Amino acid sequence: MSNKQFLALPYGKDDFPLLREGNCYFVDKTPYLKTVFTDQSAVMLFTRPRRFGKTLLISMFDSFLKINPEKPFDNSKQLELFKGTKILEDKEFCDKFMGQCPVITITLKKVDGTNFKEFYESFASAVYDVTLRYSYLKYSDKLDKSEKEELEHLTTKSFLLKIENQQTVKDALRTLSRLLYKEYGRRAILLIDEYDVPLAAASYRDRVNKVLYKNRPDFVADCHEKMVTFMKGFFDLLKTTPGDEGAISKAVITGCLKVAKNSLFTGVNNFKVNTVLATNKDLTGIIGFTKNETLKFLKDYELENFSEKVKEHYDGYKFYDKEMFCPWDVVNFIDENYKYNLNGETDSIRTNNYWLGTTSDKSLYDYLGYLTDSDNKKMQDLVDGKSISFKLNESMNYDTLSEHNSNDFWSLLLHTGYLTVDWEKTDDVEFSKDGKTNKEVFARIPNLEILGCFNNNIKERFYTKIATKSVADTLANNLFEGKAETASDTIYNLLQSYISIRDNATKAPHENYYHGYLNGLFSNCSKNFFSEYHSNYESGDGYADIVFRNKQDEVVIIEIKTCTLSESKKAKAREALAQIEDKKYAKPYLDNEDISSIYAYGIAFAGKNCFITCKKLK
Repeated sequence: MSNKQFLALPYGKDDFPLLREGNCYFVDKTPYLKTVFTDQSAVMLFTRPRRFGKTLLISMFDSFLKINPEKPFDNSKQLELFKGTKILEDKEFCDKFMGQCPVITITLKKVDGTNFKEFYESFASAVYDVTLRYSYLKYSDKLDKSEKEELEHLTTKSFLLKIENQQTVKDALRTLSRLLYKEYGRRAILLIDEYDVPLAAASYRDRVNKVLYKNRPDFVADCHEKMVTFMKGFFDLLKTTPGDEGAISKAVITGCLKVAKNSLFTGVNNFKVNTVLATNKDLTGIIGFTKNETLKFLKDYELENFSEKVKEHYDGYKFYDKEMFCPWDVVNFIDENYKYNLNGETDSIRTNNYWLGTTSDKSLYDYLGYLTDSDNKKMQDLVDGKSISFKLNESMNYDTLSEHNSNDFWSLLLHTGYLTVDWEKTDDVEFSKDGKTNKEVFARIPNLEILGCFNNNIKERFYTKIATKSVADTLANNLFEGKAETASDTIYNLLQSYISIRDNATKAPHENYYHGYLNGLFSNCSKNFFSEYHSNYESGDGYADIVFRNKQDEVVIIEIKTCTLSESKKAKAREALAQIEDKKYAKPYLDNEDISSIYAYGIAFAGKNCFITCKKLK
């Protein structure tokens, strides 16, 4: 066993001070401080997949730049925190920036809700977390009474949470930057982490709500529209110039997708974007681990002999000129395995899937029922190790994802880390520095981990597609009430969205697929919704496909049949219903005096279509 002393691993740590104060291993990205903050762009947007280190980068920027309110412009804390890092070698830059800047840092990664009010309250809470950091300004002798009253509103959570006060939240960045300028005489730097999460969440909520409330003509799914309007006001500060009151000196923003400028950043000038396709060599390695950084990391934990295995499973990303690894994967691999290696237990070393369990791209899965035969072939080509070509949408709006344009689907896969550009096949395509092109690009699955995702999470997603509890509850209630037509509409709409990418109308899947599909659907009913639930239930003279009962002692019995599109779904459904009666599946419940009602359903499926027939047996 080695006597080497190893640094703590930065497992799950995206807070720079905690990482450094915890004496954790640190992949030094500090030289990018100078690259970013000497860049002449007023606003810089970096888009990368989740778990690539965006939050840690923002935290590092914040820690280096921010003024110590107890000792303004004294950088002794930073000198200790950044001890041993490369940026301290540049004394001129450090003297100008380290501990010298008012900084406003906000993360939007946790903003979520089921309606606009909840989204707003979640957003306001994120703003409050920021404004509270500056509550010390209440005691400033440089702010007048009215300015302190403004600050009082910004640092009172109950005030911010009231939706009638949303203008105060919209103006929060502008107000803070103005107060900080008055306090320190310097323009603030704005750092925004995961800016697009609220828009992605709102767009997904709208798609869910359209299903939940499709029978309500008065309902409008407008979470995304309202969030865009709200966030336009919130980001309005980005339109200011350095001479304006309350202006910022620079903004650095991170996210997964570059949202179309006209949807959120209208009027923002001097705007530089760095996506996974950007050709600016000075910035391609800023987020994620480069090949050399990864190899050094493995060597430092005496795992260099397993570099090929790590490369196969977690490498493969190419951000223009740099071969990149997902940091989350690398850290987790080392954390789980370096002690096995030290103890000579090399047979126990495993390359597990780590990233897939931490990412949720709900927008992606909503496409699966809408892919064309051509897209299905592309999906198979990817799984077979080939590259595919498509017209890249480098600037997307989350609300247009519901249109299910296949180019948007492949673009989404690329931007979220499921694909990477095949630069060898794309070498004749000219990109602008921010990653724009009018030509088709080639992309491939980057590594074995993502290949596993395609095989298990994407290709087979239709097996486990999660319907919301409300949809499942509503469907089950319709069946308890004998509403066959309404239930049929609900199942049909779900099938249109979630049917397998590999199955099509010319080859209907077996009954067990639809059986599993319905089981998965009903498994999402609210807790304790059923008093009993059975699949392949021995009853009467055979086995009923699905039987369930509620607390009101109402029973539903379902028999499933499949057919081709040329066959009669109605006839198949009647055949299924007849089987329930012929096999006496309802007998145990008919003989039970406690049972108040029994509905039998024959359901016929053909591809993305279904037909339900119903009979009340009791």
